[in-house]
Amino acid sequence: MMKIDTLKSGPACTLSHAVCQIVVVVLCAACSKEPAPVAVPAKAPEAVAAAAPQVTGLVKNPVKMTDTPDAVKWMDMASTKSPAQIAKEEKLAREAADAKLAAEAKKARDDRLAADAKSAADAKIAADAKAAADARALAAAKALESQKLAEASQAQAAARAKAAAVAVQEPVLSVITRVQPKFPKMAATEGITSGVVTAQVQIDTDGHVSKVDILKASPKKYFDKAVLAAASQWKYAPISKPMTTTLEFDFKLDDDGS
Repeated sequence: MMKIDTLKSGPACTLSHAVCQIVVVVLCAACSKEPAPVAVPAKAPEAVAAAAPQVTGLVKNPVKMTDTPDAVKWMDMASTKSPAQIAKEEKLAREAADAKLAAEAKKARDDRLAADAKSAADAKIAADAKAAADARALAAAKALESQKLAEASQAQAAARAKAAAVAVQEPVLSVITRVQPKFPKMAATEGITSGVVTAQVQIDTDGHVSKVDILKASPKKYFDKAVLAAASQWKYAPISKPMTTTLEFDFKLDDDGS
């Protein structure tokens, strides 16, 4: 019995092994060879030229071998992108476009800001120049006003100095003897009770009155002689040079007739 089992199982195993080897050889041969050309009916030269490129049957998408002589390029073209890859590439393309638009917008904004800054700087320079010119004009006006004030002050000081010099040069009159005129009897007889006479006297260096002139009298001619007689007796302190001065005499009749 044992021998029979061995005889039955031995050929079956050998057959299965042989079949597997044949399948492997056939598959390898199929993978290593190009598919046999398919006979096609004769066509016009234009159709033959259009149908000349061969199409491989080893890829999902057909690729023209005449357009891809490079094996690497053929493999790249033969590959099929997944929807996720396509979506990712589209997203990257959109992001690149958005980034380009953002960069262009930023450049435009920067250019506008630079132009605004330049305009503001130019306006500030112009304003500063105007302010400086106004300040210089104001300073010049103040300087001119100060100069005029200084000149006026100098002129006033010179006038005061001149007046002081003249005052120093002019001698000061000091009366030593003063004689009052008497009320004329003729005026009292005629009922005149008062009068005023203004006289100018000339004084010599020794202080004596050398001349008397009546300038004004009210009433006229009643008190002239009395004034001439009294003013001629006035005595002044000695002076450096002759002088003239004005005297005014008031006349009033007293109750006692003097």
